[in-house]
Amino acid sequence: MLIIPTISCVEELPASRGLDPNVLGAIIRCYSYPLITIPPPKPLQPERKLAFEAMTLFMRIDSEIREARADWNQDRFRRLMRLRLRAVSRLRRRWASLNPMPRIPLGHLRRRYHANVGGYLYGRR
Repeated sequence: MLIIPTISCVEELPASRGLDPNVLGAIIRCYSYPLITIPPPKPLQPERKLAFEAMTLFMRIDSEIREARADWNQDRFRRLMRLRLRAVSRLRRRWASLNPMPRIPLGHLRRRYHANVGGYLYGRR
């Protein structure tokens, strides 16, 4: 593993001590700071890794839904909402199998759904 230290350079302008004002006498000083070594994280247990992957999938689908809503792409929005339902059930199942349970509860993952993007955004009259 290659360890590259952090280098910080600072430009200093000396006070004019009898120097010609047309000549700039800037000094650049560079300092090297060694990296603080952090122990590598422990690998996750298989059940926690599955829960992590389910959470990642869920968050990616939610961001895709926001993009589909912004693009007014109704077909993509509908397909993502159907996929989101399966991702939520997968996440709940994986979360319930964790032992010991995480300190933060999963909470509710419900989202109001309307097949029409405009109906989803503005509601019904």
